[in-house]
Amino acid sequence: MPFYNPPYKVEQVYRANEVKEAIDWGLTLAGVPDVWKRSKGAGIPIAVLDTGIQVSHPDLKNQIQDAKDFTGSQFGVDDRVGHGTHCAGIIAAEENGVGVIGVAPKARLIIGKVLGDDGSGNGRDIAAGINWAREKGARIISMSLGSPFNDPYIANAIQRHTASGALFICAAGNDGQGTKHINHPGALKETLAVAAIDNMGRVAEYSSTGPEVDVAAPGSDVLSCYPPSGYAKLSGTSMATPFVAGVLGLAMGAGALLEGIAQLRDLVKRTAKDGGIDGWDPSYGWGLINPGAMLPPEKPPEQVAPLETVLAENCIIDSIAGTLIFRRK
Repeated sequence: MPFYNPPYKVEQVYRANEVKEAIDWGLTLAGVPDVWKRSKGAGIPIAVLDTGIQVSHPDLKNQIQDAKDFTGSQFGVDDRVGHGTHCAGIIAAEENGVGVIGVAPKARLIIGKVLGDDGSGNGRDIAAGINWAREKGARIISMSLGSPFNDPYIANAIQRHTASGALFICAAGNDGQGTKHINHPGALKETLAVAAIDNMGRVAEYSSTGPEVDVAAPGSDVLSCYPPSGYAKLSGTSMATPFVAGVLGLAMGAGALLEGIAQLRDLVKRTAKDGGIDGWDPSYGWGLINPGAMLPPEKPPEQVAPLETVLAENCIIDSIAGTLIFRRK
């Protein structure tokens, strides 16, 4: 049973000198720049299981914590398709004065190349990538891949590692509105299945629908990194998936993970902005991802007592030859 990237669309490609520290429309729509005041996902490891990554890309080369090829490609982890590089950039493109800024620009990337140089892969390689990503410490795992069929290797790996504290973010698929099913592994109950919206906040026409959809995120005309050192606008639920993974990195960076990964999963659903009919629906799921509402309450600033009060409470004040002497009580 082959797995592959959902049929995404490359809208436009840009050279490196044509893009300068862009904040894409999806970040603005979701209020991510306001969230950056509290969290940029510093140090949070996020796994991307895809077609690899362009390791030399100026917005990504400093963001990679670890990378491994599971496909036997002659090019190793290098991304020959562009899809994995684009997804990685959506999550964590560096804030460095060039290119674009990712959702969580201080997160760390764990890259598993589980789809080959033609964009397809198999369940054993993907499951091996899942196991490795968990060994490397990733609790957020972004998977912009899918198949109409459930694969036992992938399903078993996801179920096992969900129990150990991982959250899997998966693309719903690009089979269009009116479909009654979404791709695996997004159809598994353990995953968060992500639909795509356009810049008007509407679910995209290509986004698959079904009873397993959990949440929607920006997925159309998304600007991100692209091999070898440029940028591109791509459209698909593949783009919405890493957006959600990046938001989870922001939430974890702000301390949202307090009682376990299940709490974070429920937080996504509970805070989502309703986008369709009231409550859950098969197009938007629980609604649009809402980063600001996912942050824990800010702690009030500590009140520092005046020095005079501290001295009076803790010291005996005496005077010798006109000089004040403070002795601890």
